[in-house]
Parts: sequence; structure tokens; C-alpha cells
Amino acid sequence: MKRLASSAIFVMTIVGVLVVVALILSTGLGAVGRYLGLSGITWSFEMVGILFLWTTAIGAVLSEVAGENVSIDGNTSTSGRNRWFRIYHNLILLAVAAAFLWSGKAMLARTGFVPTPVMRAPSWTVQSIIVFMGATLAVIAIARIVSAFRERRQ
Repeated sequence: MKRLASSAIFVMTIVGVLVVVALILSTGLGAVGRYLGLSGITWSFEMVGILFLWTTAIGAVLSEVAGENVSIDGNTSTSGRNRWFRIYHNLILLAVAAAFLWSGKAMLARTGFVPTPVMRAPSWTVQSIIVFMGATLAVIAIARIVSAFRERRQ
């Protein structure tokens, strides 16, 4: 299980780096296009907005995995807090993840295929970020809760 988790974290880190590189390239392309007066590059600013949101979502998930996302000390087994505090913390995280999933699903159902203004990409390219965050944070919370309950048996 730990191998799967570290593989998933590694893949998400690589994807995050690629998204940041694409964000930098899109920003640079838009700046150069504006400086040179090129009108066909306006899509790059919309791309920057989409990539920025994906960078934020991936970064938030990776920060939560590392235990650095929230200023509450105690969400890891090495924090010195008892396991009931960690379970409580992760139940709150699970509730937040459920809210993300619920609202993301509702948003996708209503406007997921409405095209974006410039690139005409479906809106789910942006809105699926909410579902992604909800699903990944739920997996993290559930894994931590299960780990805290197994802790007692050992």
C-alpha cells in the first residue's frame, strides 16, 4: 500500500511540475505576444488561468500529503498528538472533501460542457479541479483514519 501511495505522490509531483512548466511557457508566450502585438495568442491568458488553478489544486493535495497544508499540528503519527485528535482532524478533512465532491459534481452537471470564452474548451477542464481535490483529499483522510485505527492493534 505504501508503494502505491508513494508512486501516486511521485506521479502527481511530476504532473505538477509539468503543469508549472506549461504555466510558465503560456505566461511567457502571452507576454511576448502582447509585446509584439500578436493578436492570435490571446488564448494563452485563458490557458494560464486554467493551469494556475490546476497548479494550486495539485499543490494543495501534495501539501496535505506532506502535512504542511494546514496550520494544525497533529495530523501525522509523528506529531505527538494522540490518535483521536488525528482521527478528528481527518474527519474534518473528509467533510471538506465531501463538500468539494458534492459541489463539484453539481457544478459539472450544470455547466460542465459550456465552452470557455476564448479557447472554447469545455468548462469541465476548469471545474474538474474541485472534484479532483475532493477525491484526493478524501482518499488521504480515509487512509489516515484507517492508519490511526490500525495503530492501536500493533
